[in-house]
Amino acid sequence: MTKKFIIGLDIGTSSIKGIMIASDSSERFTGRVPFTYTTNPDGKVEIPAEDYLESCFELLREFSSKLPENVEIAAVSAASASGNLLLLDGDSKPLTPISNWQDKRVTDEVARVFGDFDTETYYRSTGWAFDLKTFPLAMLCWYKCHKPEIIAESSKVCMSTEYLYYRLTGKWGIVKSAGTPFYLIDQVTGKYNSEILAKLGIDEEKLPPVMKTGSVLGTITKEAAEKCGLPVGTPVIIGTFDHPSAARGVGITKEGQMLLSCGTSWVGFYPVEKREKAISAKMLVDPFLSENGGAWAGMVSLTSFSQQIEYFTKTYVDNSDIWYIKLVEYSAESQTGAGGLILDMTAEPDDAEIRKYEKKHIARAIMENVIDMLAKGMKRITDAGIICNEAVMVGGPSENPLWAELIAEKLGISVCVKHGSYAGAVGAAALAGTAVGIYPDEKTASEILTTEN
Repeated sequence: MTKKFIIGLDIGTSSIKGIMIASDSSERFTGRVPFTYTTNPDGKVEIPAEDYLESCFELLREFSSKLPENVEIAAVSAASASGNLLLLDGDSKPLTPISNWQDKRVTDEVARVFGDFDTETYYRSTGWAFDLKTFPLAMLCWYKCHKPEIIAESSKVCMSTEYLYYRLTGKWGIVKSAGTPFYLIDQVTGKYNSEILAKLGIDEEKLPPVMKTGSVLGTITKEAAEKCGLPVGTPVIIGTFDHPSAARGVGITKEGQMLLSCGTSWVGFYPVEKREKAISAKMLVDPFLSENGGAWAGMVSLTSFSQQIEYFTKTYVDNSDIWYIKLVEYSAESQTGAGGLILDMTAEPDDAEIRKYEKKHIARAIMENVIDMLAKGMKRITDAGIICNEAVMVGGPSENPLWAELIAEKLGISVCVKHGSYAGAVGAAALAGTAVGIYPDEKTASEILTTEN
């Protein structure tokens, strides 16, 4: 009998991670390939589309090279951080580099295109508050103001994940979850905002069609197979935003639970029974399991907080390649209260004051500041009536138990760790396996794939 494997990808901000896992969870292989974005003084954060694709294909080739004999790749799917804009020409080749969601070049372009923008009404439609300066909608306004010919020439307006899917299958598609950072889709109806598109001068046919989460988008083409190493005809399943994928992967599906996802941003992900509950709490909203009658979800985010952790650690604790390990090692030598040092990593550091303390106390203060900010964000959610009794921590920091111990102590809840950096990839694998009939539902898929034989 041919053994079946599933590939789940997690396309993050700084790298693509993935897992190739046997359908019975008896074997698994993981891998990671970094992305290299370029930045410049005017705020651009970009990567050439072909460089991005090559990183994705490199990981898939790595998995292909590790395939045992007499094994079938049953399906592949991807979770993604999303929010990265790309425009293509009439031959579906890149007209622009991929603009990262952290790009800072936008100033007043949204107001110039839309006038007095009603952010509250738009939030209720898209599920994410719009700061007028980041993510694809803001970048489209920048192009409209500074390079309108690019929009006019474009044949397709998409994000980086949809482009990867297209290059694998020759098919276009997007789901409401992964499409939320696009800021062009109404989260309830699943339709594009025609008024916004009209002001941008974008016809809807230039956009990927909105599909149901877990749909079979297409199969690996001969051209893609030559580049990525996967067999021709392998089903490609359209996946979700990264945090709801991780929640699927670790079994966080019901109100009262929380996923704590620690990556470029630190995100608390809360399943909620009703969308309005998350909207009232001013959270980032994800459709999550609602398409099948399950929970919506709300998120609270410490955006790009890992950059601040890295800056403070490298400046005051350890500047080596293993600074993140040294941070925890030094912190473990200190005690609660960090010897009296209190940090606010959102403010300009008082260099002379910080350097009065030993490294162990500075490290502890860094960790305590992260946890204090997380606790403040969670208190706002609790005050809105969304209660968390248990949490699962995922992402790189979760791989050191001290983080989970300190968070549990501060928040007064149980915190366990599952799948580390690969939770989003496991969730994508569970979605893929369900889509092709290996598992009867995502809950069963998650339970099986979470078991390490």
